[in-house]
Amino acid sequence: MILVSGATGTVGRRLILELRIRKTPFRILTRDPVKARALLGEVDVVVGDFFDARALHRALADVDAAFLLGPVDPDIPKWEACFARAAKKAGVKRLVKLSALGADPQSHVSVMRWHGEAEEEVRRSGVPFVILRPNAFFQNLERHAPNIRHGVLAAPMADARIAMVNADDVAAAAAAALTGSSLDGQVLILSGPVSITYAQIAAALAALLARPVSYASVAPKDAELAMLESGMPAWLVEALSGIAAQLRAGRADLVTEGVRLATGRDPSPLSEYLRTRRSVFA
Repeated sequence: MILVSGATGTVGRRLILELRIRKTPFRILTRDPVKARALLGEVDVVVGDFFDARALHRALADVDAAFLLGPVDPDIPKWEACFARAAKKAGVKRLVKLSALGADPQSHVSVMRWHGEAEEEVRRSGVPFVILRPNAFFQNLERHAPNIRHGVLAAPMADARIAMVNADDVAAAAAAALTGSSLDGQVLILSGPVSITYAQIAAALAALLARPVSYASVAPKDAELAMLESGMPAWLVEALSGIAAQLRAGRADLVTEGVRLATGRDPSPLSEYLRTRRSVFA
């Protein structure tokens, strides 16, 4: 039995599909069973969160491996420490944590620091683990779809090169880690096959849609102001701005063998992702 947290997120939804393809029994831990069933169909659900000891006890019963993913929040280390300790107590044989590229408890970027601290909690628990650190997702481009439909891809990325990865490949790597022991103890950085710029992404979108799409590099301060004006909390704006700064600094210009090591196949390219999601941008 596999337990999946974060099942309604970008990677979680795809992981559920992977487990169904493999015919692997699973259940999910969620605070919103109505949303979960609307997105995932009929699933075995335990309602609760990482601070709910009784829910964790029920969710982890008879579980061999668990997928650990908390929402972006300053409490990630505390939440995931509770989960890891409960998994140890329940006799779980493997934790697969979805972390972040650049995770480091000493990082000045909040999200990287939170995930770095959470990784330490997983190691401290004594449960065998696999840590997955994905690069930026292709799926993040879908946030820009309204502007892309008007011919503009606007982002505060300057000319940064990023080895973006398909969340489908990340989910496949997670499924492999959950259902086998060959990756135990490893920290895998998951990237796409090449590093690309946002200008190149705009050109690929233009070719796909057969109409002009241009890249507009947004000043970081303007991007922060737009997020604040949209109602986003200041701590989240700071977190996202920190990630964007890391991307601009070249920290994501990193092509790795992580996807191949986990899945036995090459990561999918941008062209494949765009072809399958053309309707989103058209």
